[in-house]
Amino acid sequence: MDLSDLDRRAQATYARWLDAATGVGFVLSAAAFVVYATGVLPAFVAPADLPRLWRLPVRSYLEAAGAPAGWGWVALAGYGDYLCLAALALFAAVSAACYARLLPLFIRSGAWLDASLAAAQLAVLALAASGWLVA
Repeated sequence: MDLSDLDRRAQATYARWLDAATGVGFVLSAAAFVVYATGVLPAFVAPADLPRLWRLPVRSYLEAAGAPAGWGWVALAGYGDYLCLAALALFAAVSAACYARLLPLFIRSGAWLDASLAAAQLAVLALAASGWLVA
């Protein structure tokens, strides 16, 4: 496969996956917001408390709300407000999904530099999401 053909194929694949993932993310975010706004699921933090809590520094907010730090929020996805957060977090995974889809394409095509860069990007995204890089 000619490199320019590979480039076009990779760009088209990335764009297709990006379009699909952001479309799904938008629908899920909208649905989660409707669930939250209508009270179908209870909120972990009462909406009436939010104006008071939003003014606080993050640590104080977490303490006052009884909210977890780090990945602890995942366990709260059964609450409407955290369901919205989970839907938004999917947007953070879109780039990783696109790179993960391209990696086998690069490997099959023998584009080792592109494969290495995609793998490195996935590793950086995974490391950032892990929470190990807390300052």
